[in-house]
Amino acid sequence: MSAPTDGPGPGKPPNIDLYTRNGFAGPMATIARAQYSPPYTRVQGSYAPRRFDVYDVADAAFAESRALPVAVLKGAGVTVEVARRSEPTAFAVRNVLADELHYVLEGAGELHTDFGVLQVRAGDFVLLPRAVTYRYARIDSPLREMIVVTDSQLAVDPENAPGVLNVELHVDAPVPDPSIDRGPGEYEIIIRHGREFTSYFYDYDPLPSLAVLGAPIVRRFNIENVHGLGVEKGGLMPPRLINDTTTRTMVYYLGNRRSDRPPIHHNADYDEVIFYVAGPGHYGAVDKPGTVTWTPKGIIHQGPEEDVPEGYEAWLLETRAPLSLTPAGREIGRLMETGQFDIHPSVGQPA
Repeated sequence: MSAPTDGPGPGKPPNIDLYTRNGFAGPMATIARAQYSPPYTRVQGSYAPRRFDVYDVADAAFAESRALPVAVLKGAGVTVEVARRSEPTAFAVRNVLADELHYVLEGAGELHTDFGVLQVRAGDFVLLPRAVTYRYARIDSPLREMIVVTDSQLAVDPENAPGVLNVELHVDAPVPDPSIDRGPGEYEIIIRHGREFTSYFYDYDPLPSLAVLGAPIVRRFNIENVHGLGVEKGGLMPPRLINDTTTRTMVYYLGNRRSDRPPIHHNADYDEVIFYVAGPGHYGAVDKPGTVTWTPKGIIHQGPEEDVPEGYEAWLLETRAPLSLTPAGREIGRLMETGQFDIHPSVGQPA
């Protein structure tokens, strides 16, 4: 079986490969080729694009009430994780070394934090900066989350606001509620420090707050309030939603929009992880919410057409950290071609 082909054929204009440094902020160059570069026939080794279905993470990983998120990709100071919860947590969590960006793929519940209470639902992004304590105190319908954990300092900082995301209207913060105090008893906070965990115990509920002042710390917005920017002709970079002043880890909106198909691209400095979260439109060969695609830095790719009339919702993580598969990622990750982000045709064929 041969790899899928795309792009111009014989007698058509040459294919243009775009090489970029620092995303699109550094030097750029183009390479004209007769051949279309993304297709490959097979891979030997671990440095290869993968496609994941987060629903494929084994049920056993979340069977116990104390189950914590499961990482599928890891790098220096960055992990991509999957979480599932059908009942409230009997403990709180505080990540002291990393910020956490939670995306609620499905479900709803009540999230308690140091800064107050949030009612979360499907489509919510919740930014929990490092050293913020949180727990799911109520589950209204089973929660499934995709989580980016990074030692970078993240901020909700949309480009082209308020057109892409109106921060004043659609980004909020927890509200203090002292009534959540559960009274005397034993309470546990799990301190997450890198890949290790340490539990602290208290004889009072450590989470309730009376009031908060100063800058908003925990931030929440829903993807339904994010809008893509389109152009009648030509290409356009997806708008940034989450910023990192060091440009190490950033998040972009990748929903459908008017634009030419993305260029054939050598991204020299960033791994690209795309989270497809809602249809009904197909994003190339991707049509199931909960599908995650990973293209390591330096691997030539193009990616699917984004002008999809039926509409879809997706977002993009770019990170300078070289990512690799975790054991859980190896179990569910499948080799991916980099034109339409389909499962590579060599999968299942003899090596």
